[in-house]
Amino acid sequence: MSRSKSRKATSVLSFRLMPDEYETIRLAASTRGLGSTTFARRATFAAAGLPAPRTERAPNPNAADLAKVLGQLGRIASSANQLAKVANATKAAASVTASRAIVDELTRVREELVGK
Repeated sequence: MSRSKSRKATSVLSFRLMPDEYETIRLAASTRGLGSTTFARRATFAAAGLPAPRTERAPNPNAADLAKVLGQLGRIASSANQLAKVANATKAAASVTASRAIVDELTRVREELVGK
């Protein structure tokens, strides 16, 4: 989805490369944390004397895996929360403490994964 209604890039510029040229460009882009298309676009703008294009966000290659792990953690935390509610209702102090420890550990793992 475009962020701007007034400025939309509609023209396409493409070119072909030899496999070794492509690999060299791909590696150069990768060392700078960019995709090959973003790298080529920035180089083209610079060579043409145009202002640098807006920075595109690089996709996180681990996003799908992170989403799966966070989903599993959420389900486990939900189950632990249900155990804590039952333990609270039955006044089982040891179960309450254990359930809270599980939820605390899951929270710590989630924060470590997300970086918060």
